[in-house]
Amino acid sequence: MAKTNEFEIYVKLSTTNAAANTALDMTDYVDVADNEAFQVDEVDIVLDPTSTLPDTGEAIFQLADSNITDFVSHADRTSLYTQRQLYQGTAAGEYGFWHMESFSSLTPLIVNKTLYLRSEGNLQTGSWPSTDYALRLKGKIVKPTAKDYMALVLTQTGNVA
Repeated sequence: MAKTNEFEIYVKLSTTNAAANTALDMTDYVDVADNEAFQVDEVDIVLDPTSTLPDTGEAIFQLADSNITDFVSHADRTSLYTQRQLYQGTAAGEYGFWHMESFSSLTPLIVNKTLYLRSEGNLQTGSWPSTDYALRLKGKIVKPTAKDYMALVLTQTGNVA
């Protein structure tokens, strides 16, 4: 069987009126004993084809390398990716969709840890219906030098100030 170090991960998630975190366990993708790390190259979040286009409102997403209890500034080190999708729907009599996103090109290599995707939906009026989205992470498995790998492990386990 051929082995490749490039991959894509797809995760289906639901947004509601209440902000919530979805844990993404990355430990299955790297072999810690072999000094492997996970390098994220691309992140996409799209409305799942199984969901109805929301009415006038917004959906907010943030991928972080810690279990954040609220959305944080994208300037914060823990923020890896942020996206805001804005919808103008049936209540306005016309349809529109806009989105803003930012992916940190300085995203660290991920070693044996969990990432968290925070999401929330807000309607201009009324309550946001549970809406499904698809998260796509594209990346590769890399092998940093032993010195760089040790620095990553110590930093990501909180053993370095």
